Amino acid sequence: MREPAITLEQVLAITYFSSHAWAPDGSRIAYILDDGGRYSLRVVDVRAARSAEVSEGDRPVTAFDWARDGRLAYVQGGRLIVAVPADDGWVHTDLYAGPDPVTALQWSPANGRLAYETGGRLWIWDPVGPSVRELGVPGRIGGLDHQATLAWAPDGSAVAVTFQDEGRWDLAVVDPAGGMRWRSRTENLEGPFTWLRPDRLVFARPSVAYTAREWCVLDLPAGTLRVLHREDEPEGLGTAFAAQAHPDGRRVVLVLRHEGWWHLYLLDTDSGQLRTLTGGMGEDVGHAYDAPRISPDGREVIFSTNRENLGLRHLFAVDLDSGALRPVVDAPGTSVEATWSPDGRLIAFRHSTVRHAPELWVVGRDGEGLRRLVGSMPDGVESDRFALPQLVTTRGADDLEIPGYLLAPPDLEPGRRYPALLYIHGGGMRQMREGFPPLKAYAFFYAVSLWLAERGVVSYLVNYRGGIGYGKTFEQGNSGGLAVLECEDCIRAAEWLKTLPFVDPRCVGVWGLSYGGWLTLASLVRSPETFALGINIAGIWDFDRWMAWAKGAFRPAYDYFLGRARGPREQSPEVWQDASPRHRVTQMRAPLVNFHGTKDEAVPFEQLDLIVKDCVEQGKVFTTHYYPDETHLFTHRATWRDALRKVEDALRRYLEYAPEESEARRQPSDLPMTPPKISSTS
Repeated sequence: MREPAITLEQVLAITYFSSHAWAPDGSRIAYILDDGGRYSLRVVDVRAARSAEVSEGDRPVTAFDWARDGRLAYVQGGRLIVAVPADDGWVHTDLYAGPDPVTALQWSPANGRLAYETGGRLWIWDPVGPSVRELGVPGRIGGLDHQATLAWAPDGSAVAVTFQDEGRWDLAVVDPAGGMRWRSRTENLEGPFTWLRPDRLVFARPSVAYTAREWCVLDLPAGTLRVLHREDEPEGLGTAFAAQAHPDGRRVVLVLRHEGWWHLYLLDTDSGQLRTLTGGMGEDVGHAYDAPRISPDGREVIFSTNRENLGLRHLFAVDLDSGALRPVVDAPGTSVEATWSPDGRLIAFRHSTVRHAPELWVVGRDGEGLRRLVGSMPDGVESDRFALPQLVTTRGADDLEIPGYLLAPPDLEPGRRYPALLYIHGGGMRQMREGFPPLKAYAFFYAVSLWLAERGVVSYLVNYRGGIGYGKTFEQGNSGGLAVLECEDCIRAAEWLKTLPFVDPRCVGVWGLSYGGWLTLASLVRSPETFALGINIAGIWDFDRWMAWAKGAFRPAYDYFLGRARGPREQSPEVWQDASPRHRVTQMRAPLVNFHGTKDEAVPFEQLDLIVKDCVEQGKVFTTHYYPDETHLFTHRATWRDALRKVEDALRRYLEYAPEESEARRQPSDLPMTPPKISSTS
């Protein structure tokens, strides 16, 4: 037997990075490296492409920020540390090592002060003295799902911060002396927010039902609030991308989808005038948290777009005066999260392809000098032999076209019928790509699917409705049908998968994590005969219980689901009822294998308890594996090693998976035994 192109240990050895940020002098880029659950702070020399670790020890680094003088403040194991560059490395000083972990920090851009949050309280460290003092913010400070918790005004005169008070999230502006300058006081969420200049803050304010969003500007010191623009989307808003401040202190770039796709607009905060910058068929964002960036000189905006291939992303720039578009990086693969160097000459970005997981690359402003700074793949991987994704389009509920990617074993044996898995991605508003996706959770499962292909398992990665990449109509297609319409998309994709001549239709399973786990559970109870196995990782079983928890603990996801459910339970009882797989547990026939971490921050461990309770009462065939202290997307390499070995055990038991056997079970067929070159099928 041939050596596999990638083994399980190599899948687990892939490294990932996050939060890349330029040093003030543009010579280095800092980033957090995830090496199997060891999160360290590193810097890479841009010229030499050589990385060095800044943090010390194995406790995880969770946040960092550059000071304008080149110091790095970072949070490691909850402690706040400042590292100063020296000739032989870095000199470290602990600023805080108290009982409550620090979760957010930012240097003042003007005066060397450092703001940080710990225990839900806001503190300022001032190098003069030095001194530490608390700012008087009522309630508990916290962030809102990938949005900034706090941000300094450009001159260091104030700090904007989000906090929770009496069950409500508010936005406040406080001065460094501790005085409250403004507070929102609404039932709505306020965010993301952006300082445009020292006396002007721009922020989004969505409705609680997530069907409308106002873009507001706060003028200080008077505290005057104006609504500059409004989005109305009765079928449910998409992600709010932070406004990008222009250096002129007057204009911002917004990401809106008035034409049915995410495009860029220039908004004048004095006049309220809105001008379209980009258009056409394609989305001008890389993923749900990838905002465009204005160049330091204010001339143009760099952004990620799929206008040339809906399953990829390339980098383009648009001139703010003329509106002219130009490609910056059109190399094969997906390029996202572009950030300008301080002098505007270079652009750092995240890049992935069919051959490698996300890596840190850099390119010149005009597209010259493209090169890699930080790699991701371990030694010994033969990426040139990877299974290549084939685009497939099936018909989902309401005859909507549902795209996805087929990964078949590289060397199909004539006459052999292979087991297959339908992979349902998490996040809902995400997208599997033509190759490794840019975010870790999805890139990891893409790598696992490559490994399974080497082991003789066909995978189909379905992009069900609700995800980004295919326009507003597609993204809003789950409105009023949570875990029903998306579920139908997945079930029909699985039925198509069964028709392939190299797939054993009796041995098709379904699996996914988070939203993917939710739809896995829904698929098993809504179409009992479709699947021979279900593998649920941290999925939702009881929608009502999850929403009750999320209202206080997981905003704005609660608002998103409230909108897609078309209001609270009393307003849309059928939608809420159908969204909970547990209400149809009696119909489940296939065996179910569950995995969950006890410290899951997105889907409470309670959901697994409910699954076990109902399956025991109904006499269902199920297995449960839980991991103490593990998170939503398991953190540690050892956890995934154990979980994926248990996945293999389930495949052996229920899908006749036998990778070690030299002679596989065969079934005669007069159909072709190679993957079809398919762009669409009905």
